[in-house]
Amino acid sequence: MTEFNEAIGLVQTQNKARSYNKKVGELQQQVTDLQDLCADAIAKLPEESKWYFEARLEKLKEKSS
Repeated sequence: MTEFNEAIGLVQTQNKARSYNKKVGELQQQVTDLQDLCADAIAKLPEESKWYFEARLEKLKEKSS
């Protein structure tokens, strides 16, 4: 019975790891999508405002890498 419990524990751990990795992948995709959206929005700003938001976006990209 102990081997069976160990096997069940291993499967549960593997399932948790897969779920975690899937969630991390989804969050990484969301970050990328938001960065793209911000870049598009910044491109539409007046020139005098762009530099500030471009710099902030670059800092955010560096933190997420």
